[in-house]
Order: sequence, then structure tokens, then C-alpha cells
Amino acid sequence: MKNYIIILSLILSFGILNAQNSKNHKNNKQHNVLNYKDIKTSLYRKAPYLLYPGNNTEMLIEWQMTETKTCEIVWGQDTTYADGQAFTTEHEDHQHEKLISNLSPATHYFYQVNYENIEPKKGDFYTGALDTETKFSFYAYGDTRSHPDKHDEVAAEIMTDISQHPESQSIIISTGDIVTNGDQEQDWDSQFFSPAYPNIQQMLSHLPYITAVGNHEGQGVLFDKYFPYPMFSTDRFYYGFDYANVHFTVIDQFTDYTPGSIQYNWIVNDLASTDKTWKMIILHMPGWSAGGEHRNNPDVQDYIQPLCLQYGVSFVLTGHNHYYSRANVDGVMHITTGGGGAPLYDPNINAPYIVMVDKSTHYCKIDINQNSLEFTARRSNGSIIESFNYDLNLSKTHEIEQSEFAKHFHIYYQHGKVYINNIDHLDAQFSIYDNWGKSLKENNKLDSQKSISVRVPGIYYIKINTAKNQFVKKLIVP
Repeated sequence: MKNYIIILSLILSFGILNAQNSKNHKNNKQHNVLNYKDIKTSLYRKAPYLLYPGNNTEMLIEWQMTETKTCEIVWGQDTTYADGQAFTTEHEDHQHEKLISNLSPATHYFYQVNYENIEPKKGDFYTGALDTETKFSFYAYGDTRSHPDKHDEVAAEIMTDISQHPESQSIIISTGDIVTNGDQEQDWDSQFFSPAYPNIQQMLSHLPYITAVGNHEGQGVLFDKYFPYPMFSTDRFYYGFDYANVHFTVIDQFTDYTPGSIQYNWIVNDLASTDKTWKMIILHMPGWSAGGEHRNNPDVQDYIQPLCLQYGVSFVLTGHNHYYSRANVDGVMHITTGGGGAPLYDPNINAPYIVMVDKSTHYCKIDINQNSLEFTARRSNGSIIESFNYDLNLSKTHEIEQSEFAKHFHIYYQHGKVYINNIDHLDAQFSIYDNWGKSLKENNKLDSQKSISVRVPGIYYIKINTAKNQFVKKLIVP
């Protein structure tokens, strides 16, 4: 009799889940077969996941059940969970959330969600870095839709990196296209939040998520439901936030951002009002990418790039094309990281401004240290696509040609050599770096003319300095 009751309970639990799915979706197709363990815990339709709320003293935790019940959440700086306790009731479609406040910045916290007598859901996170912090790491990727098994491989590699570098457990940024059809609940259930992909669930329970909206998010109703960031200032999906010495501006490309529009004015104000060392933009459709299924977005080229140059934005993180590519446009790095799980496209290395491409499932890691950073793109098997250094002091090339000091020098490339003419015979030194920040010559005395052999095509930076002035010139070697 006891076994009969257990079996009947399992059947009823599984039936509740299927009934809920059938109610929300017509022509529902079962993507993954739930095993016995999944059935036992199927009352969690979406396991607890973290969203960064925009400041370093709070954390937002979301989860969704399959029936109306009260849950308990506890948290603390160790697994005694002594710092806080709360009981939650659903606010929409069996969805629960808890915004934990009054936390200490840059601190490791553990949390646990309890629900009746089933196994608790556990996770941990670090609150945001101190506002004065100048060294931290974060992850970025995009286009996780369609193949959650591939996304699961990426998540596994990210968690492996965190296990080896615990200090890197901060935030993860997505450039959008999270699921195939963002207007269908089934896709959120079977792709992004499915218990069949434990590495994704583990990652979401350990890394606060930040995302731009992609075209596959559809009308955005469910996107807003599952990513209710407190930073949203309107009913659309653009927002900004600080983390350590970086300001992030997240753009909604499906809301007007032409000059004079509400969002454009907001972008200008957002970029102009921050004094953070680094400024980065997150959006979905790239201005400069390597071809494939989607063309370069002219609005990014015409409206966003000028703002990057005006306000000192160093990186634009995008997706939409399913591969990795990097374009260097006047010192602004336009990264396409669309290899989170979507079907891969063939990139074109000869596309304008492109300096690196790779057709792979991958993610990116950015390690910031004061005025410089190391950017690493890594495939899901752990191999490195590329790793380069970016120094703010060498990369503000939009200021170079406007420098009055620059008129004293003539720098050009000819027949395999870079020539530097010291027109007015100033007491000066020069350094030359490649596009990855590697020094070819450094702090050499500059006579009336210098020539440096450069045989590898690419982008080079020549820094000229005297006791009172300096400038940097970008030179493209064909």
C-alpha cells in the first residue's frame, strides 16, 4: 500500500506539470524526458536563479513553482544561513522572488530555498564589488537559444573556470536571444531553465545574470517576466549600472534609439553622467561583424559609434551572428559573441575592420586591472580563440588626430617599415605596440627620423612623448 501511494503521488506531480504546460502552450512538444529525480523535484518549474539588481548591497533571486505554495528562503555568509529568513508567496503564475537587501559589498553569501519536504535548492553568490575596486573579472556570451545541450557545455566550462579562479565569481552578461521563441513559455521551460541541463542551472544559481533583449525575445512579455531588473526605468528594456570601475549601458534595439528619441537621449545622459574608468555598451545586433546571416547594423554605426568616441566607450558587446568576431573601429572593440548555443554561422575574416573570427560555441572572460584589461575568448572545450590586452592609455585613438602636439610628427608606413619623422627635432621618445598590447619597441629616443621594420599586417599604436606632452597614433599595416 505504501509503494502504491508513492507511485500515485509521483504520477500526480508529473500530471500537474504537464497540465500547466498544456494550458500555456498549444502544440506542445516534449524536448527532454524527465528522469525520476526530475519528477521528484518537478514542483520547481524554474529553479532559483540570480539577477544582478544594479547595486552592491542587494541580490535578486527568482524561481517558479508548479502550484500555489509558500516557500522559505534563508541566507547568510556560511551554510548556517544565519543572516536572514523570509517567506514568499507567488506574485504571478506561481513565480516567487526575493530581493535581499542590506548586504555587505564584495561578500560571499549562501542561500537556500525550502519547499515542503523536497530537497532544498541551494546556491551562492558574491555581492557587487566595492565602488572603489579597480580589479575584477566577468563573463560574457550570447545567443544561447535552440541547442541547450551546447549552452550546457558553455556553462560547464564557465563553472570550471570559476572553480579554478574563485575570484572570478561576479556577474555574467548576455547579449540576448536567450531562447528560440521568447513568446512561448515552452521554450523557456525546455531550453534556458530545463532541469535536464544541470550546468546551466548551476551557473544561474551562482552567477547573477545581466542581459540585453534580442530579436528572439519576441514581444518581451516573458522576457520582462523572467528578467524583472529593478534598473528598468521605463516599460522597455534599456538600463545602466555600475560594477567596480566599469559602467555598463544596456541598449534596447527594439525601441527607437535614433537621435532625439527618448532612448537616445537616455543613452547620452547615461554615458555623460558616469565617471567610471571603463564604459561598455551591451546590445544585440552588431554594428561591425563578420557577415553570416545578418548584416552590420547601420544604426550602431551611425548613432552608437559616434557616442562611443565622444564619451570614451572602449567595448561594445553584441551577439546576433552566431560565431566569435572582433572588430577594431577607431580603437573601440566591437565584440560579436553569439556562440552560446545557437546554430553556428560562417564568419568572413575579410569583413571591414575585422581582426579575428572563430566559428565555435564559446564565451568571453574580461579581467580588468585598473586602466588595462585582458580579454579572452574561449571555446566550450576550453581552448582559447584569442587573448589580448587593451590599455586605455593606448586606445583613445579618437583623440589622437585632434592633438595639437601631433603636428610636430609625421608617422606613416611604407615598404615594410613604419617611419616616424620628428619634424621640429623635439626631445622625444617613442614606443610601438601591436594590437594586443605587446611592445615591439619601448621608450626609445626619437631622432629626426626613425624606421621600424613591421612585416606582420595588422593594427599598430605608436606613442610619442616628451616631458610635457604625449599622443598615440593608430597605424594600419596592410
